[in-house]
Amino acid sequence: MSKNRKEYKIGFMGVDISYSTETESLPSTDGRQQPLPIANEACSGSSSRCEEYGRSSSRGEAYRGSSSRDEACSGSSSRCEEYGRSSSRGNNIQSQVIAFYKNEIPSQPNGDFIDNILNHWYGNYNKLDDFDTYIQWLFPSRERGKNSQAPLLTDEDVEIIKHCGFDQKAIRALEVMLDFYGMELKNNTINLAPNHRERLQVIKSHGKYYFVISRILSFLKELGEQKLMITWLKLLADLIQKNLLDGDAKISFNSYWIKYLDKNGFDEVKAYINEINRN
Repeated sequence: MSKNRKEYKIGFMGVDISYSTETESLPSTDGRQQPLPIANEACSGSSSRCEEYGRSSSRGEAYRGSSSRDEACSGSSSRCEEYGRSSSRGNNIQSQVIAFYKNEIPSQPNGDFIDNILNHWYGNYNKLDDFDTYIQWLFPSRERGKNSQAPLLTDEDVEIIKHCGFDQKAIRALEVMLDFYGMELKNNTINLAPNHRERLQVIKSHGKYYFVISRILSFLKELGEQKLMITWLKLLADLIQKNLLDGDAKISFNSYWIKYLDKNGFDEVKAYINEINRN
């Protein structure tokens, strides 16, 4: 055990949940676990070339393609453009993660451009159910998943998404997937959508749907979206408590989902779980 390891335990519906400062794992579709590094604090210190663009995500608003902030990262502006190219690769090839988020390349295999996914796939549950074509592109991670054609996330990718205008697309991608799960994002809060009972019945039919929640949470963690993660986890805890999600969801919650939070977020969800346990 690492000397720097710290654990915090709570009981959730008869199960102890341990929060650890050590690296957590992202479950794989074949049942094995893959290590997922704790999110790095990107674009800090001397790496501030993108800071001036700031963050102005429009929660709850429909995505309209390239925004003015997206345009700041293209064309004549090179301050963000250079973050799409990795010096560690030793060449001038743009990051595939950023090229996809800039709508320059489609997801593979047999996927689509991100603007088409965000504008035209919403509510198309049959299309969205084919996760292998797009999910690792919309929500990239640092570890190889089932789709070998999907790019891996880097510190530079996180930096440019957070500070060069693409976080708006990431939030819209979250909204598309929340609708798939029978949920919706309004005023920075995630609640059940009108069609939630129908959708939750589908979600309970296969463990892959819980794996995708893990993937989305890991990406939100990379982007520093703790508040969204907290409100989502509180809703998921409610659904598990009311048996609207099954035992596999409970296992995923205890083993993976809650551990993507930082210590403060963990404590907040812990207090919420303790409260619903008492009721």
